[in-house]
Amino acid sequence: MNKPLTAAVSPLHGRLALGGIGLAVAISIDLHLRLSGQVSPVWQTLSEYVYGKLGSSSAAPLFSVMCLALSLGSVALLAGIAKAHRPGTTAVCVLLGVWSAGLLVCGLVPVDPDGQARSLSGQVHNLAALTAFVALPAAAFVLTKRGRERCPWEPRRTTIRRLATASFASIAVVLGGFVVTLIVGPAQQDVTLGLFERLLFSIDVALLLTMVRPLLAVSRR
Repeated sequence: MNKPLTAAVSPLHGRLALGGIGLAVAISIDLHLRLSGQVSPVWQTLSEYVYGKLGSSSAAPLFSVMCLALSLGSVALLAGIAKAHRPGTTAVCVLLGVWSAGLLVCGLVPVDPDGQARSLSGQVHNLAALTAFVALPAAAFVLTKRGRERCPWEPRRTTIRRLATASFASIAVVLGGFVVTLIVGPAQQDVTLGLFERLLFSIDVALLLTMVRPLLAVSRR
C-alpha cells in the first residue's frame, strides 16, 4: 500500500533559501581558492579571510556578502518553516533567527587579527559565532521532535538529527581548540582550528540543505 504524500511546504521560500546558501558556498570556495596563499585552511578560521587581499582590494566585503547570503537563505528557511504552522514552530524560528543574526554580526564585525590582543569587537564576533553555531543544531533537534503528526520533516528526521549531533561535536572540538590556544598561545597551537571549523561549516550547510528539502519536495510518509 502506497504511503500518503506530504505536499511541499513552500517552494518559493525553499528556492530563496537554496539561492542564499548556494551563493554563500560559492563565495566560500572562491575565497579558499584565491586566498590559499594568504590564509591557511588548516590553521586559520574562515573569519580571517576578512584580512585577505584580492589584488589591491580587501576581501572583507566579499566575506561580508558570504555571511549575509547565508543569513538571508536561513531567514527564507525560517519563513518556510513558519508557514508550516506545526507545534514548536515558534521555538524553531527563534533559534533560526539567532543563527541568522549571529551570521550577520560575524559579517559586519571582524574577528581579531591572528596573534593580536583581544578587542571588544573581536569578542563580539566570537560570541556571535558561538551563539549562531549552537542555535542551528538546536533548531534542528526541536524541528524533528517526536510526536508531531504529519510533520513534513519527519521523513528526514534521522538525517537531520545525525547532522545536528555532528555539528554539536564539531563545536565542542573548535571551542576546546580556542581554549587551548588561549592558554598556550598561537605559537604553540596544536589543534587545527581552521580545519575543524571548515568541517563544522560543511556539516551546517548540509544540515540547512536537508532542512530546506521539505519546503521544495513532495515526500511520502
